[in-house]
Amino acid sequence: EIRRTAYLEFIEQAHITGELHYRLGDVYAQLTDPDDQLVRIQQLRADLRNAFDPLMRCARVIVLEGPATVTEAAEAVGQAASDANTALWMISQGEIGARERFDEANLIFRSQVERFIESARTATVSPS
Repeated sequence: EIRRTAYLEFIEQAHITGELHYRLGDVYAQLTDPDDQLVRIQQLRADLRNAFDPLMRCARVIVLEGPATVTEAAEAVGQAASDANTALWMISQGEIGARERFDEANLIFRSQVERFIESARTATVSPS
C-alpha cells in the first residue's frame, strides 16, 4: 500500500511538471513581445523549481520502497525534469537552439514518465 501511494504521488507530481512544460508553448503562442515572453518564461522557471522539489521528494520515497526497476525509472524522470529545467534556463538566457533543446528534453521527460508508469504497474501486479 505504501509503495502504491508513493507511485501515485510521483505520477501526480510528474503530471504537474509536464503541464508546466506544456505552458512554454503558450508563451510563444500568446505573446509576441520578447520582453513579455521573458517575464513569462521567468515565472515558468519559478513554477518549475517549485514543482521539482515535490517530484524529487516522491522519487526519494520510491528509492526507499523499490524495487530497483521502479527506482531507476523514477530517477530517470528526475534527471529528465532537471534537463528540461536547464534547457528552460538556457532559453531565458537567449541561447541559440535552447528552444529545440527544451523540446527534446520535454519529449525525453514524457517518455521517462511513461517508462515509470509501466515499471510501477508491473511492480504492483507482481510485487517483489
